[in-house]
Amino acid sequence: MARPSRCAVSSQQAASTRHHPDITNDESGTPDDTNPVPNPPSGRPPSLCVQLLEKEARISDLEAINSGLEADLSRLRTDYDDLRDDHNALLERFRTLSSNHTSLKLLKRKSEDALEDELVKKQKQIRRLERERAVAAERVDKTVCALESQLDGKSREIQCTEHQLTASNAVTMSRDTTITSLHSIIAKKQSALTSTQNELYAAQKRDEYTKWALKAARQAYRDLRIWKPRCDGQYSATARELARTLTHAGCAAEKIEFAVKSCAGAFGINIKGNRFMSAWTVARAVDEGGKYREIQLAREILEAPGFVESSDGTTHRGITIESRHITLLVPSYAPAADDSDKSTWSHCTRFVEVAPALDHTGQTQFEGTCEVAERIADTYSRSLLAAQEKQIMAKNGYWRKKIGESKDHAADGKKEFGLSAVDKKEIVIREMRCEAMDDTDLQTGIIPAGDDGHYGRRFDDCWEAFRGGIKSSRTLELKLGEERFNAPTPAQQCNKCTHLFGGCCCHKDLNVVRYGYRAIQRIYSTHNIPSPVLLTNKANTAIINLGADNPGDSAAVQNAVDSSSAGAIKLLQLIGSLLRHKDGEHGYQDCCTIFLHEWKLNLFDLEEPGKFPDVSNNRYGCYTYAAAEVVCFHGIIQELITEIIDGKAKAGQKNYVEANILKGLNCAATMTELVALALYGVSVSWPYMAAVCGTKDKSINLVSLMPLHRKLPDFCAHIAEDPKILLDPKTPLDKLTIDAQPFRDEFLVESIQQLCSELPNLELVISKMFSGAEEGWLQFTPEFHPGGTFDSLTPEQLAILHIPSTNDCSEGMLGTFHVHMCYHPNSTAHSFTNQTRTEWNNTEAFVKKHCDKAVEKYVMREVRKDAKFWRQWLAKQQENAERGRARLLKAALQKKSAADRLAATILEFDIHKIQDMSSRDLKAQLHVYRDLLKDGVLGKILWKNMATVAVRRELVLEA
Repeated sequence: MARPSRCAVSSQQAASTRHHPDITNDESGTPDDTNPVPNPPSGRPPSLCVQLLEKEARISDLEAINSGLEADLSRLRTDYDDLRDDHNALLERFRTLSSNHTSLKLLKRKSEDALEDELVKKQKQIRRLERERAVAAERVDKTVCALESQLDGKSREIQCTEHQLTASNAVTMSRDTTITSLHSIIAKKQSALTSTQNELYAAQKRDEYTKWALKAARQAYRDLRIWKPRCDGQYSATARELARTLTHAGCAAEKIEFAVKSCAGAFGINIKGNRFMSAWTVARAVDEGGKYREIQLAREILEAPGFVESSDGTTHRGITIESRHITLLVPSYAPAADDSDKSTWSHCTRFVEVAPALDHTGQTQFEGTCEVAERIADTYSRSLLAAQEKQIMAKNGYWRKKIGESKDHAADGKKEFGLSAVDKKEIVIREMRCEAMDDTDLQTGIIPAGDDGHYGRRFDDCWEAFRGGIKSSRTLELKLGEERFNAPTPAQQCNKCTHLFGGCCCHKDLNVVRYGYRAIQRIYSTHNIPSPVLLTNKANTAIINLGADNPGDSAAVQNAVDSSSAGAIKLLQLIGSLLRHKDGEHGYQDCCTIFLHEWKLNLFDLEEPGKFPDVSNNRYGCYTYAAAEVVCFHGIIQELITEIIDGKAKAGQKNYVEANILKGLNCAATMTELVALALYGVSVSWPYMAAVCGTKDKSINLVSLMPLHRKLPDFCAHIAEDPKILLDPKTPLDKLTIDAQPFRDEFLVESIQQLCSELPNLELVISKMFSGAEEGWLQFTPEFHPGGTFDSLTPEQLAILHIPSTNDCSEGMLGTFHVHMCYHPNSTAHSFTNQTRTEWNNTEAFVKKHCDKAVEKYVMREVRKDAKFWRQWLAKQQENAERGRARLLKAALQKKSAADRLAATILEFDIHKIQDMSSRDLKAQLHVYRDLLKDGVLGKILWKNMATVAVRRELVLEA
């Protein structure tokens, strides 16, 4: 913006003065009061209104003058800002010239010798610039002084104007203050009145609310002090849930009432009636939880795309016990979660039951599964939850959703899997048959076309084509069902009948270890190398020692040798039975734990537990872990056995177990086998088990382990070809372990390297161990082979298939049941199942979210129905007893008839008649001589040596 000149500013001031004639520029700076003012009429003073109008007109004039002065002041301030900017610019230029002067001096010093002429020129230029700077500075100073003097004048004018304006404002404000004070007095009186009314109303409300709150607090206190576990004569759902929760926590049923009363007393709560559930009612509440779980299972099966069943069995007190689980997609049942959104679902393993069975055959397992499926379907279909959700579960719904099984590698499991596969296919064909008959138009006789157009011919033509072999409508239905089943592509048929078998990976490893050890046992005869020392028991040792004294009795000695065992497995079994026996009353468990822990810490600085691996209970991988323990610490174990022997009442007298352990530890061939087992464990078995074992909440899908199982045979074959790489520190990790990680027991390799010189044929034994393992992996992983079961899966099957990699859930549940029965001997498999279902399957969350009072009453009625297994079991026991009595009676009758025949037999002394006797008659004659006449010669001859007719005739003649 261009700065106005001084002339322009002066003209503007003059113009402003002309516009305000009442303002004069006298030295006092006050306005001229000589302006004409309208005079009041002569003869009387002006009225108050006239005076007010005059004052207001004067005030308006003063305000106009003030506005003009303020405008002049703003213009002056603008001019002052412009002058200040010029001053700053000149100062900046001065600083710039100073910097240039400095730089020129620096250049002069640097080039003083080479550029003397240029220096003279620069000096002249510098003097000229200094003169210019001085002139410019003098000019700027003059301009600044002029502006400052002008600014002082303007400031004095502004001050005068401000004094006038202040006086006018004071008069106006005094009047406004009077008016405002009057308004404030009125407002204060009104507000005081309003606040008084509000305070009175609030006080009344506070009084009413205080009375209501006091009454509610007293009622809430009374309600909290008294807990009513019963409602309408029966225990509430909260009380029943509390009983189930306390049972899960380990409280016995008969102690729950005491626990609840104790907690209520500690919390200051009184139980109405001073009673809680009896043990019988608690048992029913637990059974109700199991019934809720059946409803939950059926509902989850209906909503899931498919599930995989896993089962296992054992015996407890002479009764077969079966454990069943299923793995499927389930919701979380969280209160804020949307269970209808299946993207939030996850695969979980649900506990189905632990139930007694008549036996462990494949047929019985299949029948047990059928019974479970029918019971679950019936329980849900009759429940009010099914009616509320408008769906039912058919008897075949369980088999329709069952897409696979996870079991051990046993014949009974394979047979049950085959029966289930056949039954599922029959169910699919039967359903298609029903659909075909429902779709058939009986009026026109036309069978509708299928998806591929295979149908569509007339019913009469179909009947004519099969008239010779079809005799009933049932046969026609079967034919239609088979045609509809065969109509889709093989992939579509496979999707409809999905039923896969997944073997437990833990059992795969267990069986592979057996294959590897069997391969080791075969090398002693094929390669003619020394075998491990024989570890005989007391009886066989006596027979062998007796045979050494009597060489003629070679058959008994050979039998004793054949029935005795040797090698690493037998040695580990003996050590496990001594140092960690499965029965806590036998063995030296505590002594072994303390001794091994202290010696490991003192000798090797290893902070490890001293427990020996649980070989006595045959845990997964126990033999490889035990082999590694013996290889690393065989000296400590020998010292421990010696301490045990010396600590007896008869010091130094060892039994056969202790003697065999010391004998095996000192046998080079046995130690070689232990090294091979340990190396297989650290290289294959241990990382494999770590890779396949999931957790309770997240299981590993067996289908996802295909790369691992395809790698195993090649890996074992590679080590079998060159076993030296296991002990070579330069071997890469991917050639050393299957997970390409370092050895899990680094101390093992060091121990083996120290023993290598003492172990004969070590590389051969290791090679055979891994070659046998290769054969085992090929044998027990057929589903993973190229072109096998998993390679042929369709995308639809892969999307829903989740087979647990192990069967630990079923086997672990059997162990849990065994422990439960040890601590609760009066319990049953049924009560254990009901208790465990709600604990494992998140049933309480399901009940709270989906079950109402009607469902609760239905469940309470259902649990009062008796189970029929025990009637079947007792019937079978009675049947077996009847059969036993019948066999005894039959034997007695046979014995009586034989005695009668013997008494009726007449001895024959005619040689000619004896020559003509049959074998049966000759036997009767011999019976008389042996049993009645007590012939000494015939009594020493066995009946098997009198089997032929010629021998019998000769003996009768001699008798």
